[in-house]
Amino acid sequence: MNNPTPFAGRFAKAYPELGTKPLPIDKVYTAEAYEDQKEKIWKKMWLRLMPACEIPNVGDYVVKELECADTSLIVTHAADGKIRAFHNMCSHRSNRVAYEEKGNTKTFKCRFHAWTYGLDGALIHLPEPDLFPDFDQCDHGLSEVACEVWEGHIFVNVDPEPQWTLEEYLGPEIYNGYNGFWAKYPMVAKYEVEVNCNWMVFIDAFIETYHFSTVHAASAGDVINSTTNPNGYLDAARLFERHRTVSADSNIEYNPTFAESLARKYSGSATLAPDLEMIKAGLDLPPMLNPAGMDNWSTDILVLFPMCNLQALQGFYVSQNYWPTAHDKTRWEFMVFQTPPTNAAEEIAVEYNRAYLRDVVREDLNNLEMIQSTLASGAKRDQQLGDQEIMVRHGYKVLADHLGYGYSV
Repeated sequence: MNNPTPFAGRFAKAYPELGTKPLPIDKVYTAEAYEDQKEKIWKKMWLRLMPACEIPNVGDYVVKELECADTSLIVTHAADGKIRAFHNMCSHRSNRVAYEEKGNTKTFKCRFHAWTYGLDGALIHLPEPDLFPDFDQCDHGLSEVACEVWEGHIFVNVDPEPQWTLEEYLGPEIYNGYNGFWAKYPMVAKYEVEVNCNWMVFIDAFIETYHFSTVHAASAGDVINSTTNPNGYLDAARLFERHRTVSADSNIEYNPTFAESLARKYSGSATLAPDLEMIKAGLDLPPMLNPAGMDNWSTDILVLFPMCNLQALQGFYVSQNYWPTAHDKTRWEFMVFQTPPTNAAEEIAVEYNRAYLRDVVREDLNNLEMIQSTLASGAKRDQQLGDQEIMVRHGYKVLADHLGYGYSV
């Protein structure tokens, strides 16, 4: 029999309302459940759409396909500096008005009858307006979507009458607790791929470190795992009404490779390899990061329900969006944010970090389609979750709170 670790049962004791029963899964991953999720989750919640740095200039726009909300959105940077979002749908005969994935423009023109809209969504031209009696042009612009920017990231809510403002949705501790940390780093890399896997299964792969000693044994396991913490136990989990955050420490015995040492030196310590001197000198972290004050802090993972995580690390952060395109398919976006390089040495260091992170997360992706294929069999009606999978457990509890089924305490 294994001896219990000092971490055994700590989260179950801290959050007894989540229980410890197996997680029922027979109604979560089906096509029927996905349609229900679209109506009760994706069309009602605030969604982290993209970093604002993707449309930095007036006239910049991006078209985002949200299959999970049955819409296509145009996100614009208007002349007044405001970022707005609209349904990509003409007021005349419902054709699209934006056709490229991104660009810079002054107007959006429907290819059907040339109805034309400004960056602020206003209808500014239509051929022969006298053909439309009792028609007020001012009332027929693009349909606007609730859109707010927090910490350099654009959020939308496609509900015509959102239940919450973004600040209310995130809650005061999260909304006010990062003091510009996320906003200060620009995006230096972005990867996007569609995977044959349910969106919740996808999220689950990235919010626990119980798998570091197996999946990442050869690549990044030793960054967190140590002789005193062999399975990379999490610490300082904080569970909110909808969202969750957790900390993990670093392995103080870790010896970086020569390449890691050089990359760390020329990238402001922006690598997974822990910089203990940097930690000792003080990371100047905002209050929501490293809340337990660990002297060997490695990372905090903030998961924003339903589909985003922001993971703070030493000198940089990464983020992920998980967009379902069907009950068994997810479009995954992985982004890296850090201080951009100013010379050749820094460029190489940043490129090293981008490539290294890409390869580590690809290891996580290796299991996902296999999991999805076994779920289709229906052989298991539930999953067993350990105490270190508290973030997984909380996510399903929040999902069930909105759906009205799928969880048992």
